[in-house]
Amino acid sequence: MRHLRWQLVIAILGMLLVGSLLNGKAQSGGADGPAVVLTAEPVRGGVYTEALIGLPRQLNPLLDYNNPVDRDIDRLVFSGLTRFDAYGRPQPDLANWIVSDDGLTYTFVLRADARWHDGRPVTTADVAFTVGLLQNPKFSGPPELARLWQALSLAVINDQAFTVTLPEPFAPFLDYTTFGLLPEHLLGQTPPAQLAEADFNHAPIGAGPFRFVALTGENGQVNGARLAAFADYFGPAPLLNEVAFRFYPEVGAALAGYQAGEVLGISRIDAAHLNQALQTEPLGVYTALLPEYSLIYLNLQSDELPFFQDKKVRQALLRGLNRSAMVNQLLNGQAVVANSPVLPGSWAYNPTLPNIAYDPAAAAKLLDSAGWVIPDGAAPGSEGYVRRKGELELRFTLTTPNDDLHLALAQAAAATWKQLGVIVTVNAVAPNTVREAFLLPRPRVFDAVLVDLNLAGTPDPDPYPMWHETQVESGQNYGGFNDRVSSELLEQARITTDLGARARLYYQFQSRFIDQTPALLLFYPVYNYAVDKSVIGVQIGPLIEASDRLNTLAQWSLATRRVSVEQPAATPTR
Repeated sequence: MRHLRWQLVIAILGMLLVGSLLNGKAQSGGADGPAVVLTAEPVRGGVYTEALIGLPRQLNPLLDYNNPVDRDIDRLVFSGLTRFDAYGRPQPDLANWIVSDDGLTYTFVLRADARWHDGRPVTTADVAFTVGLLQNPKFSGPPELARLWQALSLAVINDQAFTVTLPEPFAPFLDYTTFGLLPEHLLGQTPPAQLAEADFNHAPIGAGPFRFVALTGENGQVNGARLAAFADYFGPAPLLNEVAFRFYPEVGAALAGYQAGEVLGISRIDAAHLNQALQTEPLGVYTALLPEYSLIYLNLQSDELPFFQDKKVRQALLRGLNRSAMVNQLLNGQAVVANSPVLPGSWAYNPTLPNIAYDPAAAAKLLDSAGWVIPDGAAPGSEGYVRRKGELELRFTLTTPNDDLHLALAQAAAATWKQLGVIVTVNAVAPNTVREAFLLPRPRVFDAVLVDLNLAGTPDPDPYPMWHETQVESGQNYGGFNDRVSSELLEQARITTDLGARARLYYQFQSRFIDQTPALLLFYPVYNYAVDKSVIGVQIGPLIEASDRLNTLAQWSLATRRVSVEQPAATPTR
């Protein structure tokens, strides 16, 4: 019996050894055959639910620019001629295109397999109808979109092809082709002035990856919307069967909804609720930069403020700003110190730009070298501790919106500048008066002004409207920056259709901007988005607008399965 037991043990050990060798050969892809590996594969199906803050008003891509809830739903329901990739570069959506050598004519060809959610094909009649709405003087949508299309000419070639002719080369043109198309066969009889009241806006038909099913509610109140994957979508089929949105009045209520199991995601987490979200398991928080930046404009045109016309003074003011402390202490870390008027994440952002750190000693040297000196015997903090150049003192007024955050930012700036001997008076005004009362009047009526610039919806980095010399009097060049070198770079970039060449021009402009310091860039705010960790495939890249968080939703899934995949056998090395 003892002899037989040993034979059994030896036999079992032998089988285990052979199995181990065979398994190792398969996993390593030996010369005898392909490797077999286990990998996770997303499972199709399920319903993803997300909390949106607010209520829908008009589910129409031409009218949704003021309501984030509408934009989120429209992002999944509608498709445009083009769409943007994660770096803001135009990509084909419903159409592809070619550009004439002179940059004036764009020829578009629609996809033959594109369908509206009611089964009708998408044709150039829909394009002509939608563009016609934009060109109509009674159109009530985004004015900048209307102004551009009113200057263009569209000609239909056939059901699938059309041309758009520009009066002059304009490289950012494709940015203005991402708007969602509307179906002519459903809205063609609706006057443009009545588009906002159309029943279509509450039961939309689009050509996107998800079709609208219904608004949901209880007790006579709308509290959500249901979308279903569109079976005939021309792009990759969504992995999710449905997307359900629930509407909440504010972020705290949405978090409570998540904890109650009502939703799997929350469209926005504000700073007041961020810590709570981070401590809520299994909620995952994703962060990206918003397409915005805050800055302080300096009045470069005023004869009464000659120090602003000296770039050494402007450079010193920037180095004398403790922007990192502003971000950490006043914004709870929910921003990134800015170093360029082109947003990070854009294809045109120059990654080699220096980050100008808080350096009061370097700032003081710059002011000294520019002739702005502290009077002999003046002690820091004393009334006489103010830099002078001849009879002129380095003093100015900083205008700011009077909300808590902007007022705190302005006061922090004034405090650090005071340590340098620069005396700043903070002028707090109602936020809704800043643009009309201070930025728009010509000549300018401010010394310096703290503002936020929102670039949402305009991913092309084109800084021309804000920094070109021709925009000083009639455009958005509010500080009055008049630099021929910068203007030439922006002019050339506007007419150069080659993306690589445009990027090089913008790189040069950003370097010039750093050198000239025409305004004091402060920070880029961040956006926080929360999704349950059970949702697989969630990615959030640079945002052109907050709805961009949904760009990859068609690839999200609620489960995976492990499958065996054969890989080619490795070639033996000698």
